[in-house]
Amino acid sequence: MLVGALEVDSTPEKGHIPMSAGNGWIRVGTLADVPPGESRAVKISEGRSVALFNVDGRIHATDNQCPHMGFPLTRGVVKDGVLTCDWHGRSFDLEGGGCFNYECDDLETFPVDIRGDELWVQAGDATYRRRDQHLQLLWEGLLSGDSWTISKATALLLSGGVSEHDIVQLVLRHLGRHVASEQDAGGGGNIVSLLVSGLEVGRRYDGEDRLMALSLAGRAASGRASERLEVITLPPPVRWEQIDGWVRMFSRNMQDFRIERCLHTARENGQESHIFKLLFECAVAPYFLGFARNVA
Repeated sequence: MLVGALEVDSTPEKGHIPMSAGNGWIRVGTLADVPPGESRAVKISEGRSVALFNVDGRIHATDNQCPHMGFPLTRGVVKDGVLTCDWHGRSFDLEGGGCFNYECDDLETFPVDIRGDELWVQAGDATYRRRDQHLQLLWEGLLSGDSWTISKATALLLSGGVSEHDIVQLVLRHLGRHVASEQDAGGGGNIVSLLVSGLEVGRRYDGEDRLMALSLAGRAASGRASERLEVITLPPPVRWEQIDGWVRMFSRNMQDFRIERCLHTARENGQESHIFKLLFECAVAPYFLGFARNVA
């Protein structure tokens, strides 16, 4: 288990300055810079840094900013292949980057190549390629009514060059379902009024003020829509042995939403025959004995 990661100044020391070798590969240091059980943050460009983790002698590289609220992940904890942010507890598969929580984007992970004693990471460029993921994040925020998720998704989409028209179209689709399924005959008028007013105000401003108005408009249209959040499979590579260990760990902590994503991934990977045996073993674990509903 990796706990209390090593904190390193974001400005690399002399001799550790990232060097590019083309094809997106960047030299980020040496093996000696990341001792077993520790981690290190390395700045690779303005406003962008990677986190290096040495877990059981293997080096992993991820974006150092938690996709939830940007907290440095080098301050997190790694256990059983799961990286947990030290601020709000969002958990990620350290290898593939899949997040076990709703209302949080998956973590970007990078290939690592060890050349002699040098560490090279293929971080790629900063071209925006996450339009679909951030639209999904906005949809989740609209369903839950979480203001932070709505604001964050809207900001990410706008900064990525997604048009305001596309964002509003998604909000309107959600609003139609929300009003039709959760409001009475006259209950949607106030919501529509707030949405239209927010959009109208937003057109008069730029920058952060415009973002604030759009986010408030989205918050006004949010709410249940007679459907639940879609469960997404964890990004590969994910092996059954990992899923088995994660489900047992999450079961001990009664974290049902994390278990659900693991089991959904197993089913999509054709491992459905293993699921029932695992669930029964979890249900009759010593710390659950006496709770009959576990096997109901």
